Amino acid sequence: MLAFTAAGSLAAPLRAQDLPSLEQLLSGLPGQTVPSPLPPFRVQQQYLAQAAGLSGEKLFQFLHENTAPSMQGTGTDYLKAKNYMFSVADNAGCGGGPGVTCLYSQVCAKGAGVHGADYKEQGDANGDGTIDSEGMNAEHAWPQGFFNQAAPMRSDLHHIFPTFITPNNTRGSVPFGPVARAEYVTTSGTKFDGAEFEPANAAKGDIARAILYFVVRYYDKNIRDGVDYREFWTSRVPMFLDWDRQDPPDAAERRRNDLIAAYQGNRNPFVDDASLPGKIGLKVFQAH
Repeated sequence: MLAFTAAGSLAAPLRAQDLPSLEQLLSGLPGQTVPSPLPPFRVQQQYLAQAAGLSGEKLFQFLHENTAPSMQGTGTDYLKAKNYMFSVADNAGCGGGPGVTCLYSQVCAKGAGVHGADYKEQGDANGDGTIDSEGMNAEHAWPQGFFNQAAPMRSDLHHIFPTFITPNNTRGSVPFGPVARAEYVTTSGTKFDGAEFEPANAAKGDIARAILYFVVRYYDKNIRDGVDYREFWTSRVPMFLDWDRQDPPDAAERRRNDLIAAYQGNRNPFVDDASLPGKIGLKVFQAH
């Protein structure tokens, strides 16, 4: 994923060696309430070694069983998760200091706080005709209303991303999909036509892996409330698999996976191993 500066210009791509460690991030944050990660800070990927030789439904079920998060559904989990997202998991920095990049806009807003309001858009940096002076909020790739804001889905950071308020509200709960005639656009390439929302090319893989993860982890929960499941998910599996292949995980996404794993105790396996979607297969995804 490429980061844009607050002024909207393209910054140099982040390299893995340039990204601060979790310990450095925590020590450099201001005196605000940042939720602590689970010990140890770094969760290893050894769980996938046990999946060697599995494919299809057996691999799908293995990943389902081995991606359970640790959130307890206490009522404060969502607030804590958002605080951690803004201050640690997505605070990869911009312009030589701390900052968070809006996934849809690919614009970085400087800041080090725990709240979305701490990351305001400077001018119309994403070119959508609106200045998000109130900052960012949390975008659920799988809309909250489809699972009645229930735990642990609502707090699971593997499908939640920081976005400026306007593109977040514009997307609402519509399906992701290709847009030909847009009524809303950003300079990053994110588009909306009133019925489908197409994220920027640099965000499509992130979204696809978040959606694949969500279905694998929560297919047996109530995640279909008030939604045409075929329209939102089943018919779009080929598109998500294409997006996953076209935009593979970069250093920033792998770093994010590590930091989320440190916080909530599970990983997105599709960030860890690019071969997994192909091994599971289109028909198995569509069957869930």
